[in-house]
Amino acid sequence: MSSPKTARWLDLIAFLLSHRYPVTREDIYINVNGYLDEPPPPDGGRGQGVRGEGGRGDEVVRRKFERDKDELRALGIEIETVPIPDAAGDEPATGYRLRPGAFYLPYLELHQANRVMERPYQGVASIAVSRADLEILDRATQLVAQRTESPLGAAAASARRKIEFDLPLPQGAVERVLAAPLDNEGIRALEVLQTAVADRVAVSCHYHSIGRNQEDKRSIEPYGLFFSWGRWYCVARARDREALRVFRVDRMAEAATEKGKQASFEVPDGFSIRAYVGRAPWELSEAEPTTVRVRFAFPESRWVMAQGVGQVVDALLDDGGAVLDFAVRDQNPFLRWLLTFRKQAEVQSPPEIRNELGRLRRQVSKLYAATSR
Repeated sequence: MSSPKTARWLDLIAFLLSHRYPVTREDIYINVNGYLDEPPPPDGGRGQGVRGEGGRGDEVVRRKFERDKDELRALGIEIETVPIPDAAGDEPATGYRLRPGAFYLPYLELHQANRVMERPYQGVASIAVSRADLEILDRATQLVAQRTESPLGAAAASARRKIEFDLPLPQGAVERVLAAPLDNEGIRALEVLQTAVADRVAVSCHYHSIGRNQEDKRSIEPYGLFFSWGRWYCVARARDREALRVFRVDRMAEAATEKGKQASFEVPDGFSIRAYVGRAPWELSEAEPTTVRVRFAFPESRWVMAQGVGQVVDALLDDGGAVLDFAVRDQNPFLRWLLTFRKQAEVQSPPEIRNELGRLRRQVSKLYAATSR
């Protein structure tokens, strides 16, 4: 049975890329599926395959290979014809080669000062992209990709897939596009907090704590608001705990400014909301940090390192993965972040964090199994 052309092309490309040296046409016939499976010619010619007899079957296979080679070249896959001295076979002293640099697009790397990024594809050219350039690429490709009536729209969408594979889109751009929408309670809470921050008055609300999975009545003194990772946060002194806490605005309900003399408060000298901007959600708590070591598989490993979160322990493992340490002050958002990587993220230590991630994964799996019935 004849092999489908697309499958044969993929096998041919894979075979050529797996060799750093030129290979003969006869090697290709023998090792690539689809060349030696031609049926015998209808006129009873002398068989098929590569036997060095110059039969009709040999000519059919040769023409098939020449067509494949020409069509792949027309698609931009440059299969080189190079001399191989002393090579025998049906095409003496001739071989074929596909250079990785001529097949793969350059690997995009995020340029960061004083930081050298190791790459899993050493044989592929690279292009250094600054964060400013990446933001421009992000905005430009988004706008052009929306022009679906134009051929440029499909090209821009393809370019975005390349960017998203090699690099993280700028966090600021992601937040502008993917910011989680606030419901009516969240919108009301944000408005109340904005007024309270400006007037320095306390706010009462019902707050849902993910860690305890319960809602409590809280009285807080809001020192400032900031936006990070698609969410609004409020840094405030919790009056019931007499300690500084970070609250997610979308978990607040029935927010209202308090009245009376006890409502006013003063922001301590030295407090700066800027100290919280740029932190990951698991770094926002004032608790003592726990070092969590995580192994990320490729390509997620490159994305995480380019994001600049965590401390790189091993930047390039044999399979392209990486190991990073994280200073985790709040376990819940960190574990939920790791859930998004599915099996591509593996907690190596401490064991209690690894076990908790496994429990969460089983819980999510049961939830999806129940909803799919």
